Amino acid sequence: MQNGVLHSVKGCVAASKRAIEHIIYSPPPPPRTFFGFKLLDRVVMTKLAACIFLFVFIAAFHSDIYAYIIVLRTAYDGNAVLENEGNVALYLERIIRNYGDYSIRAFNRKAISYKVRKTAGLTHRFYVISMTDGTYHTLSFSATNKWAVSKGAWAMDTESDIVSYRDYIQGNNVWDVEEITTDNGINTLLTVENVLSKLRSNTTYYFRSRVNKNDRHDNCSTALLETLVENESESSIVRK
Repeated sequence: MQNGVLHSVKGCVAASKRAIEHIIYSPPPPPRTFFGFKLLDRVVMTKLAACIFLFVFIAAFHSDIYAYIIVLRTAYDGNAVLENEGNVALYLERIIRNYGDYSIRAFNRKAISYKVRKTAGLTHRFYVISMTDGTYHTLSFSATNKWAVSKGAWAMDTESDIVSYRDYIQGNNVWDVEEITTDNGINTLLTVENVLSKLRSNTTYYFRSRVNKNDRHDNCSTALLETLVENESESSIVRK
């Protein structure tokens, strides 16, 4: 019995040795062809597929990549925005006390730069708060550093909001500004109260438009859409 087992083991070892020698010393197989064209080996094909995938990925997200490059090259003092959020809160509290003297409208535009095409993922939304004397301020939720995820802050009169809105009302709409219309207008009091509540919640800014309904993440679009309250009737402007 033992001799039979030993014989089998020796046979396996000999067969393995012959297979290894065949792999090492035998000439390489001829290249495979397809209708007369040589087929690349598996390693080259894998590398080529990876390159094609990378090209498609960049092409699909070129707007986002270009936007990030612009952000990284732009002088932006996020700390100043964050430090000024307390003053924004004071201004909103003043509106709540005298909401009859203010009106509010909502807009969307190209994000980051007028050179970047406006898409679903690259759309910035902001409020314009106007007073009875004709003066106005812009208000939007903003990132405070140049990353996809950062601290968020409500900012008034950011340069891009002011410039894009001024160009819009002057007829030079290079930022592709559009008003977000409602059937009955926006309820100033309830909307500002919602913004103030968001401001005090220390919500994180998330660049991409898809925030998976996370209460702790917002961007300029979700923050505006979740705070905007449309007038339902004349009685809706009365504090409950």
